[in-house]
Amino acid sequence: MYRKLMLWAGEKVVGYTFKLSHQNQRRCFGKPVQEVIGNMQHYFDNAATTFMCEQALAAYGETARNYPGNPSALHPLGREANVRLETIRKNLADLLQVASSDLYFTSGGTESNSIVLSSLLWSQSPGEIIISSIEHASAGGFARILKQHGWEITTLLAPGGFVQPQALAEALTSRTRMVCIQTVNNVVGSIQDIKSLVQVTRTAGKNFGRPIHFHTDAVQALGKIKLDLKGLDVDSASFSAHKLHGPRGCGLLYCKKTGLQALSRGGGQEFGLRPGTENLSAIAAMEAAFLRCLPEFRKDIKCPRELFPTVWSANDFLREHLACPILSPWHDYSPFILEIAVEPFPSEVFMRMLSDRGFCVSSGSACSNNARQKGEGILLSMGIKPQVARSSIRLSFSDETTLDETELLCNTINELYTISIRN
Repeated sequence: MYRKLMLWAGEKVVGYTFKLSHQNQRRCFGKPVQEVIGNMQHYFDNAATTFMCEQALAAYGETARNYPGNPSALHPLGREANVRLETIRKNLADLLQVASSDLYFTSGGTESNSIVLSSLLWSQSPGEIIISSIEHASAGGFARILKQHGWEITTLLAPGGFVQPQALAEALTSRTRMVCIQTVNNVVGSIQDIKSLVQVTRTAGKNFGRPIHFHTDAVQALGKIKLDLKGLDVDSASFSAHKLHGPRGCGLLYCKKTGLQALSRGGGQEFGLRPGTENLSAIAAMEAAFLRCLPEFRKDIKCPRELFPTVWSANDFLREHLACPILSPWHDYSPFILEIAVEPFPSEVFMRMLSDRGFCVSSGSACSNNARQKGEGILLSMGIKPQVARSSIRLSFSDETTLDETELLCNTINELYTISIRN
């Protein structure tokens, strides 16, 4: 098995390929990865992507070998692939405790968000959409497009990282067609009170005499906090496999039958909402990854802190021992994400310094990785000062993060940060 690692070398990005022995393959996920590649990298960018788990890798290979047919084909191989596809859909629906007819396979969270938001472009009479100021770019980026097509955009601020239900109630009007608010923020990890926000929206819908679609980007929430889609009463939600040890390029859209239309046109796959041949191997790998993580959430006696003791310990340790300011909220937060400020360093400079010490971190959403100071816009909308936002670093964890690595990261950040303060 070969793995490629991209490293900085001066101003260039260099790719290294490592050959892993069969014995070491399992150990390359989580803590032992630095042992495999020579103690070079400690991975704290799990909000960007996680390493695929063994179960996902096995499911991918098994499905690719045994189900070569196109699920839409009518011959025996196609029918077998279709049966496999629908079995997976049913299994995932059972995991999420929703109807299988409400699940659509997509290429990831970005496409899931896009299907929901771009459906508005079909409207003959544009109305109003309410969106939070801390959305991921895959949702927030639609504000400009919709505005160009005549939609009114109301942006809700999120002081401290939280959208206030009262602010949403005041923003809703008779022209509001959709509300879009993510469940867990991808930069600071704040958990929104989706249930209250949906209730406010439903009340307004009744008063205005027509339904208002509520969409949530739940990419950073699935498998990390309790997520009861039916209980929350959202109309649609987006998920991505690679945030939860599944493959990249595969995701889910949960959408109740609300008359959404896709901009894409093709063969009618996924009930016409997402045309294109389904990536059955990746979908099987996503199922395996979700099966690894989600069943525990059915045990109501357990809370996320009990489910992820190491992740919580890592977050707690850093909050207690880091010398630099913490930008993530101190209540209602996901333990998988921690945003810090390292003034006077610009984010990119401190990231490079940590990279030179063998740590992989980011300065915000990886989906904006070509832009400088990627998380700055979200932090500014939270009320954080510009000079602080420009020095923000995102640390993100998985259930395979170790406390030894976390302590090493903490000591390294403190060393670099303290030296800068003294100078």
